[in-house]
Amino acid sequence: MKPEWGQKRKCLKCESFFYDMHKSEFSCPKCGQAYTQESYEEAKTKSLLKLAKKAAPKIDDEDLNEEALLQMTEDVPINEEDLDSDDLDILEETEESTGPDISDIMDTYDDDEDEANGR
Repeated sequence: MKPEWGQKRKCLKCESFFYDMHKSEFSCPKCGQAYTQESYEEAKTKSLLKLAKKAAPKIDDEDLNEEALLQMTEDVPINEEDLDSDDLDILEETEESTGPDISDIMDTYDDDEDEANGR
């Protein structure tokens, strides 16, 4: 890489590599496709988004149910700084409700009964 040649670019039309020679307007020497700094970055971003959409797994909305969504997100860490107060309330309710239901195996604690038995 030669810094005096400028930024190395890849033509978004023919995929040839070339240098922009530090110019704000440049063109591919192989196919002649013209670019400006802005148009090149914009086209590159659109191209990358298109590739990302193709690579993303296709999910059919009909296949999604609450259980499937929970399985997909159960290992995703939650950054509480990114949540608003409503989200935090829901998160706290969820944390409180998790765990096994032990109400049927717990003895009911009655203060009056303990006082009557001298405890």
